[in-house]
Amino acid sequence: MWGIHCRHEKRRNKKPMTCENHANAYDNSLLADYCRSLREGRELGNRLLMIQIPQVILGSFSRDIALKRGYYNFPPTGLQYLFEAIKGRDLEIEILDLNFEILRRVHNDPDFHHDQWPEILEEKLAKFRPSMVGVSCLFDAGIAPMLKSLEIIREQTDAIVIGGGVIATYESKNLLTGDGCHFVISGEGENKLNFLLDHLTGEDEGTAATPGIYFRSGGEAYESMGAPDIVDVKGDLIDSYQKVPIEEYYKYGSLNPFTRMRDAAYAPLQFARGCRAMCTFCAVRDFMGKGVRHRSVEDVLAEMTFLVEELGVHHFEWLDDDPTYYKAEFKQILREIAARDWDICWFSNNGVIASTIDEELLELMRDSKGIGFKVGIESGNPDMLRKVKKPATHDKFRKLSEMLKNFPELFVGGNIIVGLPGEKFFQMMDSFKFMLEVDYDWAAVTMCQAIRGATAFSDSGEYFENQMKVKGENVVNFIPVRDSSKGCIEADDSVLRGLEAFRVDPESEPDADQVREIWFAFNVIGNYVFNKNLMPGGRPDKFIYWVENAQKGYPTNPYMCLFLSLAYTLKGDLGKAKELRAQAIEYSQTEYWRDRFVTFGLDDVLEADPKDIQGVYHILTKRQEELRLAFEDWLKVDYGCIPGNAPHLAQA
Repeated sequence: MWGIHCRHEKRRNKKPMTCENHANAYDNSLLADYCRSLREGRELGNRLLMIQIPQVILGSFSRDIALKRGYYNFPPTGLQYLFEAIKGRDLEIEILDLNFEILRRVHNDPDFHHDQWPEILEEKLAKFRPSMVGVSCLFDAGIAPMLKSLEIIREQTDAIVIGGGVIATYESKNLLTGDGCHFVISGEGENKLNFLLDHLTGEDEGTAATPGIYFRSGGEAYESMGAPDIVDVKGDLIDSYQKVPIEEYYKYGSLNPFTRMRDAAYAPLQFARGCRAMCTFCAVRDFMGKGVRHRSVEDVLAEMTFLVEELGVHHFEWLDDDPTYYKAEFKQILREIAARDWDICWFSNNGVIASTIDEELLELMRDSKGIGFKVGIESGNPDMLRKVKKPATHDKFRKLSEMLKNFPELFVGGNIIVGLPGEKFFQMMDSFKFMLEVDYDWAAVTMCQAIRGATAFSDSGEYFENQMKVKGENVVNFIPVRDSSKGCIEADDSVLRGLEAFRVDPESEPDADQVREIWFAFNVIGNYVFNKNLMPGGRPDKFIYWVENAQKGYPTNPYMCLFLSLAYTLKGDLGKAKELRAQAIEYSQTEYWRDRFVTFGLDDVLEADPKDIQGVYHILTKRQEELRLAFEDWLKVDYGCIPGNAPHLAQA
């Protein structure tokens, strides 16, 4: 997000004046001179176009997945905050969300191919004729389309180009070279953009001097100067929705699997920015700076009221990384939501810090029509938890597991990361054991993705090179199967597959290819074969609700079909179960899936075809017992963080 991310890791050419405490204590004459030269060299109008780069991975794009709304379609919330920050200026502002426009075009035009996306940008530039263009890029997967967009803008317009977002923040040097950007704004952009616009328009609006604006002049790179920039988070995004057709986003994608369940508008929502934690695998703190700031309860509710009552929004997704830092205020928001007779629901996918959750908060989540939330477990190994500086203990997650027994309505997932820098296989197995122990509704197992700005990767260029293998426009994803339009994992013969993955040398650090196979085994066994909602006392409707909608992103995944068939059998819907079983048979006929089914014994589950509740329990219990043989030695030993105590299954 152009307006919500990143601090640069190095600042250059600061020349503060001696009177440092004065409002004008910073010498930004170089910035002023450069902006003046840009104004004098072109006819600078008042049209500003802000662009969000595609978020879908174009290299593995599937039209079938897109038509099932299987791709994420997040509105450009960061650009909306920027719009609100500058809307009082004499500017004509438009927002172009290329991600949304690609998905909409694919849905509405059968002849449109996703590789034609530059045409959308070209059409907008020709129609709007901007004099300034801001381009925001969040992820490495967007680098290629960002560079292509910059090339088109510089070729077809004489506009001043401003880069922002995560990628621009950490690639400012490259983007300022050649025909990239005239300026790069790092980190939160509201104040920086206002300060830059003061200089570009030649009209002093009184914005305080701020660092974090990068530019080149006379062949040298410079940064603006000013006091540390802290954005005061306040107000709402109501006016910005004139520029963003939020009521259409649900038609072409999703915020999470739950938003695919109902044909109704959705919207992201943010109460607070920042996070109290300093997790080394995460860049939120580097992006946003220290501390957590929040909007007022009144502002949040005003925005929700507008979205619900004026635009018909049904589902909300909390974007907060730490919504309970101001727990009293967050609880008040939930109370106010519960008091309103709104036909809504909400989910918190980014995660809530487990230690902040109490019985009252769970009650308010349920009563305010919350579907559920995720918590960041990250690792089941105590040593790794300390290493990544996660502010949690495993006892907190165990305590939450006990509390959740009184709130079966809430769907709760635990985020698990495998392949953290320096993580050994026995430590990954601790995570596997722990996800089985706490037994939440879902274990969101992901493969560690190197994040720019995260301290765990700051000194390891090799980690980026080895773990983020570039394949054209594609990069290794944090959910490995998303790297392929067919939802398959590719690896050479040296990788241990299936149950053999449990025989990886415990003290080794598996490479990226091996971690993919470990991810696959953990996911299939933990989330499907051992899922509590498919066993006595479980709630198969929760399993169906999550998996059926997640499946739209993986429409030909046979084990999703198979276990959904079992869930529908538990609910007594044998017709739907039969239909799904037929799909599982059809999709499992490829060599890739036949091998997977045989390896994990899913072929036996498919062949059993249980017709009643007890039949489902019997076949799953049998499969659990047989699978345990592959990792029972791990379950017998509580070796904690001492590798010498790990069972060396590699030699078994």
